[in-house]
Amino acid sequence: MVDALLALPATLGALVATGLLVMRANKDRLLYLIAWSTTQVGLSLALISMLLGFLLGFGGPMFRVVQLGAALLAPVWLALGVIELIARYVQVRFGAWLFAISYTVVAVVIILVDPVKGSFTKKLPNPRQTYDALPLLLIDGAHVIAVIALVACLAVTAVLASRQDREAAELLIPLALVALAGVLAVSGTRGFLPGSLSAIALGGAAGLVWYGAMRTIPVYDEDEDYDDGYGDEPATGYEEQGYAAPRPPEPRPAPPRQARGRRREELRFPDPAAMEEQGVPESPAAATVMDDVRNALPDGAVAGPPGAGELAAARGQITVYTLLDGREEAFDRLAEELVRAARAAEPDTLVFTCHEVENAPTQRIFYRLFRDQAAFAAHERQAHLRRFAAESRTHVLTTNVIDLKLGAAKLPPLRPGRGAPPAPAPPLR
Repeated sequence: MVDALLALPATLGALVATGLLVMRANKDRLLYLIAWSTTQVGLSLALISMLLGFLLGFGGPMFRVVQLGAALLAPVWLALGVIELIARYVQVRFGAWLFAISYTVVAVVIILVDPVKGSFTKKLPNPRQTYDALPLLLIDGAHVIAVIALVACLAVTAVLASRQDREAAELLIPLALVALAGVLAVSGTRGFLPGSLSAIALGGAAGLVWYGAMRTIPVYDEDEDYDDGYGDEPATGYEEQGYAAPRPPEPRPAPPRQARGRRREELRFPDPAAMEEQGVPESPAAATVMDDVRNALPDGAVAGPPGAGELAAARGQITVYTLLDGREEAFDRLAEELVRAARAAEPDTLVFTCHEVENAPTQRIFYRLFRDQAAFAAHERQAHLRRFAAESRTHVLTTNVIDLKLGAAKLPPLRPGRGAPPAPAPPLR
């Protein structure tokens, strides 16, 4: 009875955590959340069987459910979710899914049909005294593979975080919590702990998985609809110019990276007069940036001494995305939704454009200019930006971020032949 009383709160907590995570996975449709939801379902089923076994006595079916849910599904699919979350190569993620599904199917069949031995009581059965060699071998294999995968993924993330990789730093604590959940799930099914402690360990694992999953998901407004409200609004002059596509900028070459990350730099606009005196030609990328800024501002906004124009406190940012092969169309859809939402909800965003790069089909360049630092900070807190960051993660290989601020020259006057606005073009995806 004591075991049942201790297992009851663990079971109820696991059921609540499972329900919350399944609802979030159903809403966000992220593969790593789906994998971790499978882990949660396995832990909950195992805890329900434990609770019934402590109350009514164990039998073959209850023992099998405990082994299937907590000893097999929980660790394997927990490790699968971690690999899906951090792996940058689609081949690695595909291989992990193929292995996890195949291993699960084979192991489930064997664990269900292999005969059990010994007698059952209200005590939690020890699997080594109940199963023959083959089911134990499959369960041991699942534990070894899961522990190695969790430790390796956590170590890689820690190394990247130590190299100032922003995304890895954000994922380090959630992955540590999930790895601890894997240790608890394995410990609770090896037969080393008494029945009540095994139930507490599995309940703790369910709670850690839920909390770690929530730490990997940006928080945004659940009731905000990003698909409605934009199509019926008349386009403003800024929006028309923002959708027009000037010459795409040339990307700065990025050094090879080991995982998806962000590199931040400071960049000042060059002084075109000084460049002309020195005979330095203006780059196409810089010309594109200047054109975007000029088109976004009213006539005369850049005239006058430093600090007199509307751009005196402007802040900008260039983000270079290198996409995974085959993910360009999906990323472009998310980028178009983001740009539309920003233009509709952020009046202090002067320029927000997305460029494709000639001869580099897997690269996209965002150029954003904000009226001041407060507008830039408000943009960083927007729900549509956090949603874009969460949903585009699986399409992106690397992300390089360049923070911009105006130099002493501010913007030069328009040169002859470059003052006319570009011809209207279809919305740039």
